[in-house]
Amino acid sequence: MESSYADKEIGGIEEKNLIPRLTDLALEEGTQFSNAGKGKLGGMMQIPGANQTASSMVAQTSGAPLRASSGVLDVNNYGMEEPSSFFPGVYSLGEILEKEGYNQTLFLGSKAGFAGRKAYFEQHGNYDIRDYHWARQEGLIPEDYYEWWGYEDDKLFDFAKDSLTELADQKEPFNFTMLTADTHFEDGYATDETPDLFGDQYSNVIHDSDQKISDFIQWMKEQPFYDNTTIVLVGDHLTMDKDFFEDIDANYQRSVYNVFLNTEQTASKTDKRLFSAVDMYPSTLAALNVKIPNEKLGLGVNLFSDKKTLMEQMGYKKFEEEMTKRSDYYDKYLMQGSDQEVEQENADK
Repeated sequence: MESSYADKEIGGIEEKNLIPRLTDLALEEGTQFSNAGKGKLGGMMQIPGANQTASSMVAQTSGAPLRASSGVLDVNNYGMEEPSSFFPGVYSLGEILEKEGYNQTLFLGSKAGFAGRKAYFEQHGNYDIRDYHWARQEGLIPEDYYEWWGYEDDKLFDFAKDSLTELADQKEPFNFTMLTADTHFEDGYATDETPDLFGDQYSNVIHDSDQKISDFIQWMKEQPFYDNTTIVLVGDHLTMDKDFFEDIDANYQRSVYNVFLNTEQTASKTDKRLFSAVDMYPSTLAALNVKIPNEKLGLGVNLFSDKKTLMEQMGYKKFEEEMTKRSDYYDKYLMQGSDQEVEQENADK
């Protein structure tokens, strides 16, 4: 989900705003951190090691990019078999919340085992994994059903309501992490019910997702748990649709959408920020009123604080360049004993 999908007047690059409801949430209701100027929709920069779905989810919850010893890890070709040890040296959002007694669920309509996501969230927070396989086992979809990445977002939002209600009815606090997928990859996933408002399937899918997300949040606002619940809406990476932005102004900086809803925190500065997925880790905890020593976790900096992110200190190009370099510290302390390290050692031999 890119902020770029908004219209030019508000900070995007489109002639018509494809995400009007997400725009309102970011600029009128919640706290959005933006690379753009005041009152404009923007977001975070994509970086190596957080430029695919799985790697960005890891970076956003651990403050560290997901990379191999020799460079960036290709998570799309890794993890089809569950790794026994996934990124063992990081201490993540899930582990912090688990220690505080949170019940945690990862909810998605695809196969969680792809790219090691199941292993990461089970090993870093003991999440209850409710994915495509779980939906089949629960009889929510037929045994032979397979659409798009597993099952589509229409069903995902409906099924999520029951799981979220189940979590909220327990006495412990909860972390419900949900991944949508209709806007992912070429042209997105459209049904016969997807309104054709723009004459382009991907534009229609993006706009329809905007509506579905808005409806889901409105449902949450009507639930008894909402008053004590913080919502973080954030994209994983820039679109992988190869031709959707082929004709845009080369000087336009595309960015990944974010907004924090229902948090008591106020930010020192929200506009003209330079930040990435790693900064979401301390910022998410800060949104829950967690006090963070020196406002830093991993490579991330709490965006609600007055501290500059590493990207703001170094500049985008320099930070991006550093993310591609080999780090002995990373290899020894974050990847130690992991299947990724063993694979790399074997490849080196």
